[in-house]
Amino acid sequence: MMDLIKNFFKFDHLSLLVGGFTIFFSLLSCIYSAGFIRKKDGRMTYYFLLFLTMLTSLGAVFSSHFILFVVFWGFLGLLLYLLISFGEKERTSYTAKKTFIIIGGTDALMLLGIALVWRLTHTFSMDIQPLTLDSKMAVLAYLLLAAGAFAKAGAMPFHTWVPDVAEDAPTPVTAFLPASLDKLLGIYFLTRISLDIFEMNGAMNTFLMALGSFTIIVAVMMALVQHDLKRLLGYHAVSQVGYMVLGIGTGTLIGIAGGLFHMLNNAIYKSCLFFSGGAVEKKCGTTDLDKLGGVAKFMPITFLTFLIASFSISGVPPFNGFFSKWAIYQGVIE
Repeated sequence: MMDLIKNFFKFDHLSLLVGGFTIFFSLLSCIYSAGFIRKKDGRMTYYFLLFLTMLTSLGAVFSSHFILFVVFWGFLGLLLYLLISFGEKERTSYTAKKTFIIIGGTDALMLLGIALVWRLTHTFSMDIQPLTLDSKMAVLAYLLLAAGAFAKAGAMPFHTWVPDVAEDAPTPVTAFLPASLDKLLGIYFLTRISLDIFEMNGAMNTFLMALGSFTIIVAVMMALVQHDLKRLLGYHAVSQVGYMVLGIGTGTLIGIAGGLFHMLNNAIYKSCLFFSGGAVEKKCGTTDLDKLGGVAKFMPITFLTFLIASFSISGVPPFNGFFSKWAIYQGVIE
């Protein structure tokens, strides 16, 4: 039994850390969902899907076998589709289908990448000697696997589902999946393939840094022109992925550590922002920024949590976002 577990699962510091945060955010979403789902049909189904999402995510995090990993990873796309469908807005059905197509399409690319890795190593185990990116097949395999990580995390060019989900899905689902869990899983997998499965070179590191920088700049510019609070937060979530990809792309110890630290920080403050935004929507009945104003007088606690999370996402010292972004910048300088 122990040999079977060792062959298919891996419990190291990184996987245990991500697994612990997965459980933490699952519990937060369940607690927050109490107000959302109390008077709605399908309450038991909703909580069952949340619980199943947590278990499936843990399976993906701890998997050390590609076939087992892709089963868990692919099933998460279906669960995301089902959870988004609990929304009641006019575009919810369209958003759920769009998300499923983007996530499912990149999962298919991942399968091709796994096939190429098997062709190079003749094994589906993820515990292998890192592959050097000195052949076209190895480079293609890395890019195909990275596409799945980018889509799950919401990095460009596979980001368009994130702001749609942020606007149309139930707030607990948005805070749980696009804001926290999917970022954890996507960046976790990108870290795994960049450090454990492949041996990165200067060209690929430069590619990641360029993609991360592009994601940061474009997503922030898109956020500036939004009039819906939740959609604005969705684009901000995309921009933060750029910092994580940038940190991993530096290839330096402090840069990678900063990217992973920012992954955890982002999950915390972005969930806080979405939870606060959901409270505003419930109180005011809208997330249209043109119709909101003076809400702090009626919701002082929500205002305070929103303010703290905003300082964090902006990288204002001494909040957590400052330290992870500072580490990423140090990695870029090195």
